[in-house]
Amino acid sequence: MPSILFGLILLLSGCAVDKQEQISTMLSVDNATPLFVVPSVRERMLHLARQEWDLFGRPEVNYESDPPALTYPSQAVHGHETLAPFFSRVFMYWYAATDLPIIGYTGEIRPWSAAFIVWLARSAGVAETDLPSTVLHWDYMQHVMAAGSAGRFVSHAINAYAPKPGDIICAARGEAFSQSIHGYKDLKHGAYHCDLVVAQRPGVIDVIGGNVLDAVSLAHIKLDGTGIVLPTKARPWSLVIEQRN
Repeated sequence: MPSILFGLILLLSGCAVDKQEQISTMLSVDNATPLFVVPSVRERMLHLARQEWDLFGRPEVNYESDPPALTYPSQAVHGHETLAPFFSRVFMYWYAATDLPIIGYTGEIRPWSAAFIVWLARSAGVAETDLPSTVLHWDYMQHVMAAGSAGRFVSHAINAYAPKPGDIICAARGEAFSQSIHGYKDLKHGAYHCDLVVAQRPGVIDVIGGNVLDAVSLAHIKLDGTGIVLPTKARPWSLVIEQRN
């Protein structure tokens, strides 16, 4: 009987050693094969922008027409900020950026394009110190411009840098204000619109922005031969915010 017990003890001890060796092998970094790759912050921002654009029915804005107009794919739902399913998305963007009421004094939905950019950034994991929460584009533009080249985001004059997917491009809004902005050094507090660059091809970039004709919309922006954005009357682009990581 003692010999049987001794044999069982040896057997169990051997199993325990084998299990420990198996666990050590499984936990070894050298032997581990990742099941998936975690997307970068840039990739998450791009995915989220396309996701929201898709939810709004994939509208495209044509800045060549006067006034600019949206087109939707055939059979697509026409997303609009005032329709219940889409207002819930706008509501989400807004309160990711501010505690201020989204409805203005006359019952209007307040401009939410900056809140959309902030929501993309927060949801993708961008730190508040890199791009602050705000419903004014100028607030984060000024923050990035003041940060210099040390931060995640770096500002450039529109004619000095060729944007790539994950970057943000900005333009002044309103005819009078736009006419007061002649270049990077003229940028100042005021009304702006910014879009996220989501794709790049020879001669054109695709950008997605919020509150573009009351939807999350995509636009095709023309480039010159060196990849520099060409400002237009409808969108007098003046700033690129480069995303470095």
